[in-house]
Amino acid sequence: MLHACAVALLAVLFVGGLVVLVSSSPATATRSTLIAAKRGAVATDEPRCSAIGVAVLRDGGNAVDAAVASALCIGVLQAHSSGIGGGGFMLVRLPRGARPVLIDFRETAGSAATADMFIGNITQARVGGLAIGVPGEIAGLHSAHSRFGRLPWHRLVEPSIALARNGFVLGPAAYRQVVAMEQDILRSPGFNTTYADGRGKLLGPDALVRRPALAETLEAIARDGPRAFYKGHIARSLTEAIRDNGGILTLDDFAQYRPVDREPLESYYHGRRVLTGPAPTSGSILLNMLNVLEGYTLALEGPSAVNYHRIVEAMKFGAAQRTFLGDPSFIDISANVSRQISKLFAADIRANISDTQTFGLAHYAPEYDVLNNHGTTHISVLDKDEMAVSLTSTINLEFGSRIMDPRTGIILNDEMDDFSTTNMTNGFGLRPSPNNKIVPGKRPLSSTAATIVESNGHVELVVGGSGGSRILTAVLQVIVNVLDFGMQLDDAVDRPRLHHQLIPEALGVDPLVPSSLVHGLADRGHTIVPLSHRNSVVQAVHRLPSGLLHAVSDARKYGLAAGY
Repeated sequence: MLHACAVALLAVLFVGGLVVLVSSSPATATRSTLIAAKRGAVATDEPRCSAIGVAVLRDGGNAVDAAVASALCIGVLQAHSSGIGGGGFMLVRLPRGARPVLIDFRETAGSAATADMFIGNITQARVGGLAIGVPGEIAGLHSAHSRFGRLPWHRLVEPSIALARNGFVLGPAAYRQVVAMEQDILRSPGFNTTYADGRGKLLGPDALVRRPALAETLEAIARDGPRAFYKGHIARSLTEAIRDNGGILTLDDFAQYRPVDREPLESYYHGRRVLTGPAPTSGSILLNMLNVLEGYTLALEGPSAVNYHRIVEAMKFGAAQRTFLGDPSFIDISANVSRQISKLFAADIRANISDTQTFGLAHYAPEYDVLNNHGTTHISVLDKDEMAVSLTSTINLEFGSRIMDPRTGIILNDEMDDFSTTNMTNGFGLRPSPNNKIVPGKRPLSSTAATIVESNGHVELVVGGSGGSRILTAVLQVIVNVLDFGMQLDDAVDRPRLHHQLIPEALGVDPLVPSSLVHGLADRGHTIVPLSHRNSVVQAVHRLPSGLLHAVSDARKYGLAAGY
């Protein structure tokens, strides 16, 4: 297994004239826990939130109920990655043949936003009031619950209220981020009274964290739903905090926010139906990469160097195609999407893939406007009726805009960085593309790829991930590991990953990938650079032919799934 093999030493290899960099620090293999269940399963990256989701299922709730309760919990316990100050997407597969739906609750640009607002100072798209888009999480979760949920809304919010009010110990992933951002924490209002002791010192790893202001906010939302957030005192407090930090969002921007229902995209992979999100998610790129790989005999040849080279080439073509996407409410991308999910287009791409070499940027034909070249969570749920939810939520970079409104306890996103700004690179190294420019009311392009795979009319796999631009490639590799390489779900998730996003022109390689494979990729012209072992995180539920459920939350973020 790849996770058993490590590149142990710092090395600079000279292969075919190329300098190949191998990881400069040793990595420790992670082992995810495989959860087996008979009736329902929830995979989140926080064990307590997975348990809350399964408790909802046990109480008669369905997959949507469990996903809502789990998402709210993550926003309390892992505030660096998501929360009600952010937004996301929920892919819902309904039982008994009903049409699936993608609920888009992505943040939106404010009414005063302009395409050039970050030119010359891209940092303002990541930190401070200008970085904030109108949050969509509460609107999206409530929309899903009001149509598909079974349990009362307040029942789903109550566990998170209790955690925020009574206190909780930070999990290892959250504590690591608090320590990494110590100076920001200590000097920022709200943060310095939540994660510090009031005397200029961070709380210890075993200290109890309380968020009483957030508890009051969640109680109002439990009682009055989205109205409290978008039109009441919460909206007034948030807009004041945003304005005090140089932002431009208004009360009307909040009042006008609406989640959007979008029709999921679908394709077939080795006879299996694959459902994923349309733009502004990157689901069409996932389908494009799967369509390309379907033409190879990956299962027959196994995880060889040439197969990994083919996977990387599919990633590079996919990254190029992503530059043609944007918010479909503002730009007509229908022809681009139709091409991307076409089997014929995939065949054309395969014809331009060589098994012996990789190519330069122009070969993949991206549409950047210039050629100069982690805060997210995912929840996968499957219930006893085969209702499935694949939900990705984010505040973008760690702790979002680094603004917490002390009166409401809400940490606000920095989602404006996911738009494209001319001549500027965003926080995940993605270059600007013309279809993703800032427009008032527009939603930025997302790297998310919430996915549900069906086999013979039954749910087989619910999967998605977090990790910014690495989400797509991580989800792709887990799907291939399960469906092509026949791995058990924990092995499929744990297997060390590769990542290529076209620019920079280098292949990121997990240090646990064996040196023989690194050499095989370098021999084909790939310039290898180290990729952090924790660069991306995947949550998945796999339904076996027997009906038994396997659920895995990626150990890279210390997650643990739950089931019953």
